[in-house]
Amino acid sequence: MVAVNPGVEIASRVSSLASRVQELMKAPGPDANAAVVTWLQDVEAAWSLVKDGAVAQLGPHATSADNLRLAARVAVERLLQMPWVSGETKAALSGYLERHPAARQVGRYQFSSDWMSKCEDDWRKALAPLKGQSHTRALEIGSYEGRSAIWLLENVLTDPTSRITCVDLFAAEYAQRFDSNIAASGAQARVEKLKGTSAAVLRQMAPEPTYDLIYVDGSHQAYDTLEDAVLSWRLLKPGGWMIFDDYGMAQAQLTPHTKIARPDIGIDAFLSAASEHLEVVLKGFQVILRKNPA
Repeated sequence: MVAVNPGVEIASRVSSLASRVQELMKAPGPDANAAVVTWLQDVEAAWSLVKDGAVAQLGPHATSADNLRLAARVAVERLLQMPWVSGETKAALSGYLERHPAARQVGRYQFSSDWMSKCEDDWRKALAPLKGQSHTRALEIGSYEGRSAIWLLENVLTDPTSRITCVDLFAAEYAQRFDSNIAASGAQARVEKLKGTSAAVLRQMAPEPTYDLIYVDGSHQAYDTLEDAVLSWRLLKPGGWMIFDDYGMAQAQLTPHTKIARPDIGIDAFLSAASEHLEVVLKGFQVILRKNPA
């Protein structure tokens, strides 16, 4: 008997489920209700296969079982908004959301996803010169539930004089989780929240080299990513680090999309334009660069 690679099996299941829900989103009317219920049952059945070891084989954008569960919740929430969904189907979809909470406890914190674990080793290596240094300043564009900010506070910005500024829309569905996680870290006094679009907030900041580290993980649209890079570059100290997330997003899609976000296009444009002023430290799923010293 030939052993089945769990990574291959789950990849096939996930790809099929993702493709099917994309088609359901385009469904013209109530005839699709039966297909929605069947899809939901298949999603439930797939969780028996979803283990982090197998999920990791799907590529860097999957990373963990939590991320797949989050993607499933988002799909279910979108289906609930379809005007043709029947009351019976809505009850089934709502039941799924109740059985699968948005977040789970991770130590002192609650997170719905894990985009951080995949990059921890690279960050530890690249940011080692900043660890424990006094008065280190970090700027994060896109903070979501606070997982990366907390990691920086616990692993790099460990001196009590170090600070992080978090720029995000802080939408209601995750802002409360960000606040509770930061409070649980015990470092809330060292965290500054700036609410708004990065385009607006960055333009309001004094154009001075203030930060030792800037992490760009806001909008994934090419133009927005380029704009974030250009606007925040002036805020980065000479010799400082800048990290871009999701450079490899387009290559990590589990299913074909007619239209996908391409942050890599914006990142490549910035790297080309500023090539004489920086050193690329890492280029993989993320890009880590260092601004040339003065």
